[in-house]
Amino acid sequence: MFIRRLVIGALMAAARNPAVQKKAGEAASRAATQARPNLIKASRRAGELTRKAHDKLRDMTDPK
Repeated sequence: MFIRRLVIGALMAAARNPAVQKKAGEAASRAATQARPNLIKASRRAGELTRKAHDKLRDMTDPK
């Protein structure tokens, strides 16, 4: 329990450091840039699946 509190305290102190915040922001930016193509592809796929599900549900509920 004491070690956990010590580690959490050290991490919180580091998070308040502007240099650490800048490095973390740069790392997050690089990760987002690398993930972007896959995120766009997943978003398009989710849109396709949603449209298909909507069409299927509409076909089942609309009397013709």
